[in-house]
Amino acid sequence: MKTDLEERLIESMHQRVDGLALSGDVLSRATSRHRRRTTMIRAGYGLGVAGLAGVLAAGLTVDSGGTPTRPAANPPVVQIVPAAMKLEQAAKASDNVSYRLRLKSGPGSGPGSQTTEGVFDPRTVTGYLHTPQEESVLTELLIKGTRYVGGEPLPGGPPPDWHGEKFSRYGQYPGKHDSFLYWSTDAVLVKAGPDPGSLNKALKEVDATTSENPDGTLHFEYGRSDKDGWSKSSGDVTLNGDGRIAKVSVSSTAQYKGKGKIHNSRSVATLELFDYGVKVNVKRPTDVVPAN
Repeated sequence: MKTDLEERLIESMHQRVDGLALSGDVLSRATSRHRRRTTMIRAGYGLGVAGLAGVLAAGLTVDSGGTPTRPAANPPVVQIVPAAMKLEQAAKASDNVSYRLRLKSGPGSGPGSQTTEGVFDPRTVTGYLHTPQEESVLTELLIKGTRYVGGEPLPGGPPPDWHGEKFSRYGQYPGKHDSFLYWSTDAVLVKAGPDPGSLNKALKEVDATTSENPDGTLHFEYGRSDKDGWSKSSGDVTLNGDGRIAKVSVSSTAQYKGKGKIHNSRSVATLELFDYGVKVNVKRPTDVVPAN
């Protein structure tokens, strides 16, 4: 049985296509649309106007039998975490956990660069750093906050004409300390070395801006300027599978005045942090003298 409204719709369609030659494809699509519209009208009579409005408002569709059906659930919304928040979360995950470290620093990747390796436990303020020099290995020890600095021979032994200080003799510094002395001159890496959890705080102190690189690493930039010169630094932070800080790379350029001249400098540094949770034991040296 057709309703009066259906009859008017059919008559209207005949009037609009009168005299036109339509392809089978066009007629098929028009017939399909007409059937869907007819189904909706019949559903409206069965449910009432208010019922059909409720179906549409609820996001339902009507199948060919006039039965309301609900579409598939929408996919979950992916929330975008700001880079600053990701960095803060990584700093918290890395905070107060022991680790091994490797720091490569210098004027560039060529001559003059050096590598420092060590281990540190911020909870007990205990660890060590080994930095090979031309004739010895500069060694710094921290044992429950007490600092010792001395020299050890290179793996191949001391040079034949060695006239430096006695190997394995350490100077003990007065007071308690929570970070290494012979570390890095970079404002950010100085903080990230003793405890990676301090990296976020260090970046805030230098008013750094943070963003995210296309590969998912985090990027930061900061700088300073005064009457004597300026400096600009930028770097990237890579996280490990546990969301902890795995690598911090910093590149800096600076210009300053000194002795009537303008000096330019460039430095790069890469700090790698790994083996989080490693057990740290450092023995007190046997040959200890007061530090100068």
